[in-house]
Amino acid sequence: MPPKGRRGPSGPWGRLKPVVQDPLESIGLPSKGDNRLLEFSTQEKYYTKIMERYMGFCSDAGKPDELLRRFSALEIGESAGPSASPTSTASTASSGAPPTPSLSLLQSPANTKGLSDVMMALRKLREGIVASKRVDDFAVQAYLFCVRLSVLVKHPESYHPAILYLLSTLHPQQPLTSVELQEVVAYLVLDAACRRGQMSEAYSIRREYGLRDPKVDAVLDALAHDNYVRFRRLKQSADGHRARIMDWAEGEVRMQTLKAVGRAYLSVDLGFLESVTGAKWDDLKGNDGVGWELEGSKVVIKKVRARSDEQTIEIIVKGEVLIAHRRVLVEHCEYFARCLKEPWVEGHNGSITFDDIEPRYLALFIGVAYSHSSIVPLAPPVSSPNPQAKRARTPLQDFIEVYKLCDRFVSPKMADYIVKCIHTSIGDGHRALYRCPSDEGQQKDLIREFADGFEALEMMHPVQKEIGKKMIHYFCEGVSYNIWDKAMEDVVSDRPRFISDVSRGFASKLGTMEATKRAMRRKELTGP
Repeated sequence: MPPKGRRGPSGPWGRLKPVVQDPLESIGLPSKGDNRLLEFSTQEKYYTKIMERYMGFCSDAGKPDELLRRFSALEIGESAGPSASPTSTASTASSGAPPTPSLSLLQSPANTKGLSDVMMALRKLREGIVASKRVDDFAVQAYLFCVRLSVLVKHPESYHPAILYLLSTLHPQQPLTSVELQEVVAYLVLDAACRRGQMSEAYSIRREYGLRDPKVDAVLDALAHDNYVRFRRLKQSADGHRARIMDWAEGEVRMQTLKAVGRAYLSVDLGFLESVTGAKWDDLKGNDGVGWELEGSKVVIKKVRARSDEQTIEIIVKGEVLIAHRRVLVEHCEYFARCLKEPWVEGHNGSITFDDIEPRYLALFIGVAYSHSSIVPLAPPVSSPNPQAKRARTPLQDFIEVYKLCDRFVSPKMADYIVKCIHTSIGDGHRALYRCPSDEGQQKDLIREFADGFEALEMMHPVQKEIGKKMIHYFCEGVSYNIWDKAMEDVVSDRPRFISDVSRGFASKLGTMEATKRAMRRKELTGP
């Protein structure tokens, strides 16, 4: 033995330092056989260590002090739900839970290691709570924090099962506050719609838990209708947690946006494209496979092929430009055939200009011309067996305006076809009037339709004058007398010529009644 007062030999074992072990890593997963987290006191101590590590994680980010960090987290909680509630905040403080994590602190790549340690520790704690069958306020708060943190870091493997356990196991025995319940259910609904693309499941969850959140409803509506503009606005106004879940739908929404832009535009400004898609041009080309070309600050989507002046006609009508195939108009309209060959005032440099025609009616006229150029002969429409039940009708005025253009442009075949369409429409309108005398709404709509069509007629034209006589005759035989009495002031007070001719029509009926000594009655006519 060495003498007293002298040092013993300093061997290699005497210089070893005690091992410093990470308190979060020192405990293993309960599913792997480590049973220490089955004790409630160990769970609470371990949760405290997680909170300390998370606070250290926030401090290492170099952000504002603890007070400002808590305030920032509280602002997120106000939109999300529970942290805004004084009751919830108090319960969180009593259980040792920190404020809701701040989104900006979780996005730094330098914090990956610390954050992954916290996430792994929360997984161990969740397994311990489940294995020990613990159901109390501590379990609820631990799960709530896990859900919020996992949502912010976009880790569905953590937040999705945690939400399901909260709702199916903890909530029935340890009820969440109404605000907490609405928050968690909103996350689950948005996850189903945005990440998993299960819209029917999202609506089912919303109905099952009675979620009443206009913002969540608006997101579901935007996704269901591919309304990318509304979705992007909602995402910009959403709190950090919901916005992170909505990120899962970003790719699909951006693709729908690109498809809509591609269908609607030939070219757009680069700034506009980047604003509606929420991505930079390089990202659109690299990540989304956009094959459009960038010319300066303009994105060219489709290049318009130069059309041959020999094939198309440019028709300018009150500032609007209509393009039609030359052969279609020349074949059916003598006016266009001569206008393009002779030096007329309207036609020059392969284009024709009109200032006295409505663009809508000229477009309908061109459509009829194209229909007459098809390989299948165009047959006039037949009368409807139940016109009173037919809601979608082509107004008489449209037919008459197109007929006037047929007459103006010398298109006899098209004019004959439109006259037959007018006769069919008059007959259907008459029978609808006759068969629904008590339907005041439909009666007034038909009265207005007849009035508008009649006022559009030019009575100096023989064919149009004959059409006007048929309209008045069929109208007087079908209209409800009581409703006509009301409609003269409510519906057609601005159609004096129509009122005058209808009065003559009724006077003629009264004269016939007086001569034949018969009662004045309505009757259903065939034709015309």
